[in-house]
Amino acid sequence: MGRNFFMLAPVFFLWGNITAINSTLILFFFNYFHISWQQAIIINAMFYIAPFCTCLPCATLIARYGYRSMLRASLSLAALGCMMIVAALLSDAFMLLLLAVFVIATGVAAMQVVANPYLALLSEPRKRVGNLSLASAVNSLGATLAPIFIALLLQYSPIDYLHRQEPIKWLWLSLAVFSGLLLIATYLLRLPDVAASGHFRQRFADLWQHKMFIFSTAAIFVYVGVEVAIATSAMKYLTVIALWSTDKVAAGIAIYWGGALIGRFIFGLFAHKIRLQFAFLAVTLISVLLVLTAVKLNNSAGGYLLLLTGLGNAIIYPVIFGHSIGKLPQLANIAAGVLVMAGIGGAIMPYVQATLIDAFGLRFSFLFPAVLYLFLVLWGAIAMGKKEGVS
Repeated sequence: MGRNFFMLAPVFFLWGNITAINSTLILFFFNYFHISWQQAIIINAMFYIAPFCTCLPCATLIARYGYRSMLRASLSLAALGCMMIVAALLSDAFMLLLLAVFVIATGVAAMQVVANPYLALLSEPRKRVGNLSLASAVNSLGATLAPIFIALLLQYSPIDYLHRQEPIKWLWLSLAVFSGLLLIATYLLRLPDVAASGHFRQRFADLWQHKMFIFSTAAIFVYVGVEVAIATSAMKYLTVIALWSTDKVAAGIAIYWGGALIGRFIFGLFAHKIRLQFAFLAVTLISVLLVLTAVKLNNSAGGYLLLLTGLGNAIIYPVIFGHSIGKLPQLANIAAGVLVMAGIGGAIMPYVQATLIDAFGLRFSFLFPAVLYLFLVLWGAIAMGKKEGVS
């Protein structure tokens, strides 16, 4: 680990923090703005629509202006978005909130497209995999700590919805300041730049000739969708069915995102010693059983089972992503951008479940995530069963 790693690691922490905070605060926004649950899910949808709109333009801008400039742009967007959320809370403006979430999510999406290859290119070849794995753990740490911090914040500074008094605006103001400090640090510490390769259009067209990659893109779409769907709808499950308080729900979501931290750490230690297809099929099938059992129990114990799916989720993403990139090393940069774009599933799947909640009730809406996990089982059986060299 060198100076460049310690400069970029906080960027991974920042976007993990923002992503988890956005999901955790859905219930707060639902109560604060007096909106429907479907409208609340739209807030989350905006966060995952942004990468779909951002990733490919960001890739072209990296080719033109370099990684360092786009990193600075992404941090600027994150800071701006945080300040806009503060303004939305102070003015009680729901539409401004939606715009603010889109702006901050655009910054986060740009960070993802920039930071991973940037860190890899700035690292020594023998340290690239280790640095990226450690950076992912830092990202998970941010996602884990965010709900815990929110739970503590709400415990010691309760929300008064009647008088519009809440501590959440200070949280977003702190994130804006942190983003600004990272932006300043890129200048003061003279972070080196790396030139990016051109020929974007031709390589992008080549990518879609690989049918198995399209299948893998669909798997990322489904994975991010089911991960976010459970993260958001589990909060309603814990509130309505398990009868947990708001601060306890926030702490519970920390268990969910904390599973990503634990899972990635374990995966990083033992991935080279286990059969990846077996591990993938095991965690996806167990996730199906956890969700179906939660539907059957319909109580607080079922809520804990939903939270435990986060542990398996941590393994699913790196397996799909790593397998897909490994099959197409010559198209790795563009493939990575497309896979990040597939994260729009995090916008669509939660909204579908929210619609199912209105139509069939909260309990049985969780049959939908179970079906999504079954799709991932199918991907593991087919895509990972392909021999090397088969696309």
